[in-house]
Amino acid sequence: MMQGHKNKMLPRLICLLAITASGCQSAGPVAHAPNPVAPPRTACQKADSMWHDRIIPSRYDQLPPLTTPGIFDVLKLLTTRFSVKALTVEGDELEEGRRKLIHAFGAEARLRLVISPGAAGGYTGIFQSGAECVIGRFSLASKPAIDTSIPALALKVFIGGDRPSLNLHLMHSIDDQAGHNFFARTFSNILPPANAFAKRLLASAFERSAVQFGASDPDPGRLTLEHLAGTLPDGARVAAPKTPYQLLVKPTASSRALMQDADAEDDFRLKLAGLPVGQAVYELYTLAEGDPAERARLLGELVLAAPVVSSHYGDEKLYFQHNMARK
Repeated sequence: MMQGHKNKMLPRLICLLAITASGCQSAGPVAHAPNPVAPPRTACQKADSMWHDRIIPSRYDQLPPLTTPGIFDVLKLLTTRFSVKALTVEGDELEEGRRKLIHAFGAEARLRLVISPGAAGGYTGIFQSGAECVIGRFSLASKPAIDTSIPALALKVFIGGDRPSLNLHLMHSIDDQAGHNFFARTFSNILPPANAFAKRLLASAFERSAVQFGASDPDPGRLTLEHLAGTLPDGARVAAPKTPYQLLVKPTASSRALMQDADAEDDFRLKLAGLPVGQAVYELYTLAEGDPAERARLLGELVLAAPVVSSHYGDEKLYFQHNMARK
């Protein structure tokens, strides 16, 4: 349905900002030996726990309506105090009392990062090993307008042992894209500068937060891949990491076809639930710094490992840290 002028302005204020332990003890007779220390969990055990213990039990019986952030939400996004936490806070869950101001509603997926045999580039870490246990979140920055939308993908790569998960945010642009096909455009960790004035304003606010954080490159449209190149799924660190400059996440033809006729009345979460398990959703390509797009080299695929679901946990608790390299 048509929106008023005021409602049209609010989605334009959206940017890719904010796009987000347990222990036990027991007492017994002194003569008893102490309880053994639980072994560190593997990456897939961590992913299984999140998926089966948190996401699946909290699936929606009825999907909540998509909403657009209010003016007070947008004003909060402009504050360094709020947005810097997207860079500094680690973990897999939002801090108590914090909520998603944008990308508030989405759908979760279990994915496998499968590296193609003979993938060029000689990149290290996750870009060499792949990752069997990834949880991704498809989201829109806000309620779609009559003829535009702002899709995004966040990835959480689980790492074994006591190492935290590795996160990556991907978009095509923080500006609106024409149409409502979630898979119409290629996503990347490197984004073009915003065009809309309101988007530039919010990008500037996030850049101030990045400076406070100590980012070596505070451009909010440039998220590093170094953390992925420097770590293996079992938690081992790479001694001499080699990192691609840019990751291109290209929807497969079957993914694009799934939503080719989507419009503003279609709920993207219901459409995503139709993705077939076992099928590649995206192809991944890499670029070295300075290389033109035509020199992109195939890295691998993101393959769907379980049906896509939407959940309270995904919308209210699941958190993806923004990663920027520090000076």
